[in-house]
Amino acid sequence: MLSFVQRFSKLPSLKPLSLKRNLIDFSLDRLVRGVDNIHIDVHISPQVQNAVKRVVSLLMIKHSETENYFKDYKRENLKNEINALRNLCNDVLLDGLNRAKSASEVQIDYLGQASLVKLFLQEIMNQYEIFLTNFKGLIRSYELSLDHDSYESFKIKEKLNDLKYNQKRTILHAGDELFRILADISSKNLRTLRESNFHSDHVLPDDIFLNPILYTDNMVDDLFLIEAYVLIGQRSEDPDNYPNVKTMIYHLLEQTDLHDGNADVVDPVDDDEPGVKSSERRLLEGRNTFDGLLTEVENIDLMFNFFDSEDKYERLKRNKEPRAVLDGIKSQMNIQESMLDHFYRRFDESPVMKRIVAAYEIKGIYGKYCPPLRLHQLREFLLDPSTREPIARQLKSRKEDSLDLLYKAISEIRGCSTKKRKQHLLQFLKDFSRYHRDLRNYQLLRGIMDAISLIKEDRKLMLSKENRSLYEFLLPSERVMGEKPIVNHVIMKADIRGSVDITYTMIERGLNPASYFSLNFFDPISEILFDYGGAKEFIEGDAIIMSIFEYEDTPQGWYSVARACGLAVRMLQIVQQYNVTSQKHKLPILELGIGICFHQSPPSFLFDGDSRIIISPAINLADRLSSCSKMLRKQLKDENRLFNLFVFQDIPDEEFRATADDLSLRYNVNGIELSQEGFAKLSREISLKSVAYPMNGKEKVTLYTGTVPTMSGGSQRLVIREAEVLRVNPKTIDVIEITSRKYYEVCAQPEIYEFIKDHIS
Repeated sequence: MLSFVQRFSKLPSLKPLSLKRNLIDFSLDRLVRGVDNIHIDVHISPQVQNAVKRVVSLLMIKHSETENYFKDYKRENLKNEINALRNLCNDVLLDGLNRAKSASEVQIDYLGQASLVKLFLQEIMNQYEIFLTNFKGLIRSYELSLDHDSYESFKIKEKLNDLKYNQKRTILHAGDELFRILADISSKNLRTLRESNFHSDHVLPDDIFLNPILYTDNMVDDLFLIEAYVLIGQRSEDPDNYPNVKTMIYHLLEQTDLHDGNADVVDPVDDDEPGVKSSERRLLEGRNTFDGLLTEVENIDLMFNFFDSEDKYERLKRNKEPRAVLDGIKSQMNIQESMLDHFYRRFDESPVMKRIVAAYEIKGIYGKYCPPLRLHQLREFLLDPSTREPIARQLKSRKEDSLDLLYKAISEIRGCSTKKRKQHLLQFLKDFSRYHRDLRNYQLLRGIMDAISLIKEDRKLMLSKENRSLYEFLLPSERVMGEKPIVNHVIMKADIRGSVDITYTMIERGLNPASYFSLNFFDPISEILFDYGGAKEFIEGDAIIMSIFEYEDTPQGWYSVARACGLAVRMLQIVQQYNVTSQKHKLPILELGIGICFHQSPPSFLFDGDSRIIISPAINLADRLSSCSKMLRKQLKDENRLFNLFVFQDIPDEEFRATADDLSLRYNVNGIELSQEGFAKLSREISLKSVAYPMNGKEKVTLYTGTVPTMSGGSQRLVIREAEVLRVNPKTIDVIEITSRKYYEVCAQPEIYEFIKDHIS
């Protein structure tokens, strides 16, 4: 034993104890937000969802002790269902782990675990309400039965009252058994695999799931605390309330060599954060430099458990272990005894110690007196003589309640030896450490779960999946090999020039403009889309918007820009052929303007009923590229040109650079403009050869040519003209200078293709 001088000398160093710091922290900040741009969309295996419902419903019957009321309930059924759920959860978490490994993103693994936690919690609350409703149904059925017995009916109703009173206990024990499944999977099945793929610091500890605070609606409820941890004070004036005890522990630890002199690190809880009651807020606010030590429950034994070390020392001594081993244990014993004595003196000097002793005395007797008493009344009876008479009268009104156990507990508290009090303090520190750890983990997990949206509706699943924002955790049998995700896309817009005038003229002549546009433009275009991998997205009156997608892991189809160019040329050729027929019959001819825009990411989608609507920034740019200035069209309409696209800048550079929109002035009549990003992608898709085309014997135009494979197995030659954007006077359109910007026209004139044919080998 320590001498009197040793007891009051400087505390020993704790560094030889190799204390751990539990500083787990994880987030989902690198994962894609879902369709609401707030939450992360998750879809969990339907088989897992159904299995969780079955297990939780059976656990409610088991832990409410109502097996005799439900004829179909059998313990072996619960055991089988738990084993089935364990296997399903293991497979789903393994699926998430493999996807996390494939993407080199551990947060996907975190997401899978947190999503199961959220699913479990939802079903605990849902199934308890269903269980209670079913039990009430039993009462109604019994009352309506022919062999109705009033006494039995009374007993069933009494059981219902008992169920309501013990709701927290039922949920606590059911939740504990359910979450132990998740903890077992993590520790026994997947821990080694996780540690082999990710750093051990990134593997969540098992105790994060074994957290009773997760499945209670009141983390400061006395009954909850005494069942799951230890009874502590809740009022601000209580000396043993959570903040006071934590402050005492931290101040005492500051007197050791663990204190690094750092200021407290405060992590306040947002006042607007939902689900946090004012009585709970003070529990969650404030993280101290010792938090990492206090949340590691094993540290309590390492620092204070002199009793276990003493037993271990005597056992090793009897076994004649080497002196070095015995000296090591004895050194640890001295540290632990000194620390326990130091803490005990401080706690014993305060009113806290007697409350700790009372808390453990209450554990064995509260079931007999609560109800009608509340737990804090019971503790007051044991500690405060002035409260005993009114409480005794309250109990004596219930003749079956004896006060013997209460007075025996008072006697135990008064006669509690110093050794026993120290053992109570040691147990209290461990229970308090678990509570502190679980509070911290609860706050962390709650924030994570609030960020998750468990999607179950088919429409939302489809919307999220189409937008590549859905994280799925499925069984192998549920993962259908469907269409691969979109990685890139092209948007094309073909705009009919002068459609308003054409419509007016035809109506004036008694003709049908709708059928004219359909037969001469929309229908022929639809027939050739497949050969280029294109799809019609929607029609805007006199314009059609089309798309070509590139899919993950399908490099054989990564020709979206080249095929869009080939499709655009073919469209112009078809329209020209129909124009020949129209001219013979004195019908209007069609002129187009086409814009092609590439976007190096998947588009988004929304749904109007069953109709999928594409959302893409490329749509706006394609609209700009296909446009034509009315002023330029009027000025240049009678000129016979080899090229059909000209782009000008008629605003100052500052104004042009100030917006992401394309404010260029365009002449685009039977022209096809390809965006700069599109040309860069085209040069990666196919081999392009540069050719100089002479204009009037002086100016030379830069052309690029190559061939694109079509979906049907053929090929098509493409010619792209590169030209500089000219700065012009906005009023006169006179050229001021040549800018450094370039634009690209997909050529469609036969003369150009004849030239290319003659000049390339």
